[in-house]
Amino acid sequence: MLVRLKIPKTVLWVINLFFIFLLIFTLFRLATFFAFKPRDLSFGDLLPSFMLGIRYDLRWIAIILLPIIFFSLIPRFSPFYSRRNRKWWTWYLAAMTFLVFFFFAADLGNFSYNNTRLDAGALNFYEDSKIALQMLWQTYPMTWMLLGVVIAVLFFRWMFRRSHWTVINRTDGLGIPYNRKWFVVATIFLAVFVYGGVTLAPLTWRRAFAFHDNFKSYLALNPLQNFFATLKFRRPAYNESRAREYFPLMADWMQLPQKDKFTYHRETMPGSNALESRPNIVLVLCESFSMYKSSMSGNPLNTTPYFKEMCEDGIFFERCFSPHYGTARGLFAILTGIPDAQPYKFSTRNPLA
Repeated sequence: MLVRLKIPKTVLWVINLFFIFLLIFTLFRLATFFAFKPRDLSFGDLLPSFMLGIRYDLRWIAIILLPIIFFSLIPRFSPFYSRRNRKWWTWYLAAMTFLVFFFFAADLGNFSYNNTRLDAGALNFYEDSKIALQMLWQTYPMTWMLLGVVIAVLFFRWMFRRSHWTVINRTDGLGIPYNRKWFVVATIFLAVFVYGGVTLAPLTWRRAFAFHDNFKSYLALNPLQNFFATLKFRRPAYNESRAREYFPLMADWMQLPQKDKFTYHRETMPGSNALESRPNIVLVLCESFSMYKSSMSGNPLNTTPYFKEMCEDGIFFERCFSPHYGTARGLFAILTGIPDAQPYKFSTRNPLA
């Protein structure tokens, strides 16, 4: 039917590519659903997340395909103008596919470890890239993962080429003219997808968190949307006017001695008998320690017998909860008594904190 409308070859090819990428994004979301779905949530409960997720996926698919339509407004840049153009555009799509699969693979690894979508906080590992790469190599089967991504990218490049030839075979000899209006229409459609719809307000990252459920929100988002939307939170921010506005509330909560002055300075002296007795206190903090798997939680396998013995001989704080999955945030809260509320960059690395 599309051929009968005399739609140009490039636009027909982009339509085929559109559905190929939509399949890729949908399979990824289904993988997230089956791998990490909480037991108390059914597919029906998560259907709104899937519907919203399609809108996010359409945005990124449109971003990938827009350059083909835009440059093809000039006929000599069309993927059907020459073999060289076809080669360049299929390799462009292969590069975009690699980028998509890279984010998907990194996101699945991050979700299995932190139960959250991949965000810009992952760039913190770039600061210690050597250690981060060593950790990845020791934790995940990187060779097989990279090999799988490369094979998948080459397979989809073959699909892109095959789709290209399919369009040629179906339109060859029909005398379909170059009609710029179809490219304008395609550009408008893709631009609407990038915007997020035909409403006045654009589709934002925050829209996913209207579900008030972590898994529902993360299922709606895709890693590309979540990563690039959270880039703006990476820079440490300090708004003195807002800090002064909320200082009375913070001063009351922290029981600061000077509530009339804008200062967080406080001195906490030990008890009357502490200096005389000089107790020898060793505070033991565990990193990446699964409490529910330990012996202290009643695990019949008795997985941590020595640590359990240490707890029985000392004081075990069984109601201690970490404020965040990041180690640095927990240490900051313990040492200062103040929660580390800075997004993505830890307060321990912020000279203004």
